[in-house]
Amino acid sequence: MEKVIIQEQTKNCPGMDYDPSVGILRVEGRSIPENPESIFKPLKNWIINYFKSSDDLKIIIILEYINSGSSKHLLEILKLLKSYSKEGKTINLKWLYEEDDEAILELGEHFRDTSGLSIEIEMLLD
Repeated sequence: MEKVIIQEQTKNCPGMDYDPSVGILRVEGRSIPENPESIFKPLKNWIINYFKSSDDLKIIIILEYINSGSSKHLLEILKLLKSYSKEGKTINLKWLYEEDDEAILELGEHFRDTSGLSIEIEMLLD
């Protein structure tokens, strides 16, 4: 199966895609869109449809920067994933950050603590 592009990566929007050959959903890039709901709603819909026929999902999030509006919508996505986790679905989520990026590291920790989702937070290796 081919990679599913949920959102093309642009200068202001993270790329979001699912690669069925490895079973990984990736969210990567900068998230500073003018209308974050328009970016995250397709991801939310994709996740809902995905779990209609699947029981586990691996996710990798690599953000360079995220504004407060995007952060709010991403937290909603994480809470949605937590609800699937409570239903018995397996969610493996890795939050990767650059070595010197304290803000993204702390945001990952905040999302982990706030969403209640088990999130592995790791430094991005070159």
